[in-house]
Amino acid sequence: MKTMLDFLSGLPEQRLAELAAAHLPDEPAPSGRKALAALLLDPGTVTETVAVLSLPELQVAEALSLRAAGTRRSDLAHLLGVATDDADLSLMLGRLEWHALAWPDGEWIRTAPIHEVIVGGYGFGPSARFELAQLTLDRLQRIAYNLDAPVGRDRASLLDGVCAALADAATVRAKFAAAPEATKDLLSTLANEDPFYFDPRQMGALRTNRPTALRWAVDHGLIMWNPTGMAAVLPSEVGVVLRQDLQAGAQAGFQADFDPAPPLQMPVEVSVEMVERDGAAAIRAALAHVTALLEACGRAPVPMLKDGGVGPRELRRLTKAIGGSDVDMRLWLTLVAVSGLIGITDNRIAPSAYYDDWLKLDPPAQYGELLTAWLMMDAAPLDTRSPALLRTQRDEAVSVLRRSLVSLLNGLPDGYALPSLEGINALQMYMRPLLAGAEAEEAYPTTVMLWQELELMGLGALHAPTSLCRALAAEAGLDGTPRRAALLTELERLIPAAQRTVLLQSDLTAVATGAPSAQLAAFLDLTADRESRGGGHTWRFTEASMRRAFDTGSSADELLTALREAATGGRVPQPLQYLVTDLARRHGSLRVRTVGSVLRSEDPTLLAELTRVKSLVKLGLTELAPTVYASALPAGETLAALRAAGYAPAGEHADGTIAFDRVMKHRVVPDQDRT
Repeated sequence: MKTMLDFLSGLPEQRLAELAAAHLPDEPAPSGRKALAALLLDPGTVTETVAVLSLPELQVAEALSLRAAGTRRSDLAHLLGVATDDADLSLMLGRLEWHALAWPDGEWIRTAPIHEVIVGGYGFGPSARFELAQLTLDRLQRIAYNLDAPVGRDRASLLDGVCAALADAATVRAKFAAAPEATKDLLSTLANEDPFYFDPRQMGALRTNRPTALRWAVDHGLIMWNPTGMAAVLPSEVGVVLRQDLQAGAQAGFQADFDPAPPLQMPVEVSVEMVERDGAAAIRAALAHVTALLEACGRAPVPMLKDGGVGPRELRRLTKAIGGSDVDMRLWLTLVAVSGLIGITDNRIAPSAYYDDWLKLDPPAQYGELLTAWLMMDAAPLDTRSPALLRTQRDEAVSVLRRSLVSLLNGLPDGYALPSLEGINALQMYMRPLLAGAEAEEAYPTTVMLWQELELMGLGALHAPTSLCRALAAEAGLDGTPRRAALLTELERLIPAAQRTVLLQSDLTAVATGAPSAQLAAFLDLTADRESRGGGHTWRFTEASMRRAFDTGSSADELLTALREAATGGRVPQPLQYLVTDLARRHGSLRVRTVGSVLRSEDPTLLAELTRVKSLVKLGLTELAPTVYASALPAGETLAALRAAGYAPAGEHADGTIAFDRVMKHRVVPDQDRT
């Protein structure tokens, strides 16, 4: 029997590396074929692989799961109702081989432990291997002898031999034909009805040597019984053969499902220009919204809910400040989170240290990072059943379905679209049935959410892919071609380079027709108030906005120089120059200082003396008037310091009267209810 290790031994190193990377993308590859075989045989690995199979791949895998030791290709074809050399069957077996779930072994198809992942398909019982593994060596030897399988003392080879015999449809048919009539009736009932059998009287007879219909089936491996169990079971290896033969009189008998052709969806013609126009507009809007969100988080960190995530109130507040909808905001928040542009501190969301580096990138590179993060993120941001940024059980499934949808759209020819979201949903169910859902009503909401994501990211419009969608698929290798730097090239075509200058107008506005550079945007956000963003950006200079620049320490000459550098053609309108110079003349003419308390005395000499006392230096005394000095410390601390230095100060009320210290006397209030 050709094992997984034998199968891997015939593969080139590059293929082994692909298998390892597919199952351990973020970890070092297993050292050697033996370690890789152990990984691929692990039921957890098999489960993850089966989950992403297409419908026909899954149907073939389910048919293979009925025989743990493998199956002859002819028996598999017969079960699926196709010819042994059927091209679609060959294609699906090739795909399962690519996933390392099945591989050829002469006329046989050997498998990974699919039977441990897919159990009870079509109403059959579990594989014989489950119960056989619990039997004693002598019971295994008896069954092997009755099945004409090799009988030995090695438990592992003995178990493999019995399973292989039961996997042979011809062997099962021969043993059934040789069974007593009562045994045949019992087997036929279990094959067509419930495969589990429980009859206390019959089960008790199994513990004796008394011959019964059940005893004969158990001794010949046609029914599995573990003395420690409560019931006997017809294994799937036996059930599938008997059900096929017993139903053969009704047309072709029992057949497993096999639908190799995808659901028919006739593409409709669509305007490439309209698709590209809508996609380009969405890209510009998405980048503007993400940038505005990060700026808002930088100005006022966003509080999170006690149990995690961002609640509806904060989403509405951000939406009101930035634009769009609450649902859109969920996507932007998740996108900046998975891109590493925000972090959490004191249960509040604020830009991360990486955000400053991201700002220095040109807009195409900025959006490229957002796109690749979006494609690979394990999140379902538009699922409104939970707070934004809170992980759910559906995240990983939605992540696979997202890449599936990009791959699906990428397969459409230019100028064509799918007819409807219902059609897209049907294809998603065909491509990923276990993740999308078995019923259209179950899968449709997820398809709608993912399509909305594609539209918001500029990857899809009018049910067709944009050129950016094709570039993203190529970059990620979803189109089956080698990876290439297609994404950034396409983004540079779609997104203009950052503007280094703006048009300064006489009405005290600054206009940028495209996305401004990070340095230019930071300067304008300091000196002016932003009025619009998106396709164009507008700022308005006001006295209050310009005062912000002066308050940070800028001078009039520095501001005018910076404005000339930011202005297209170096021209600064006269009204803006007047605003700067006039405010510079008035800025600081009135000053405010923080003081802790004020000292007042009719004796200026006494106040002047205090400034020369070393122990009073900590007061930071400053003369405000000949009879008034300011202290940096509060009144109580100032009084204590003066008294410690030997002076006799007194407190003063706001009306100028002396504030005398009160001697506090604490008393216990008597209990009036006490008699």
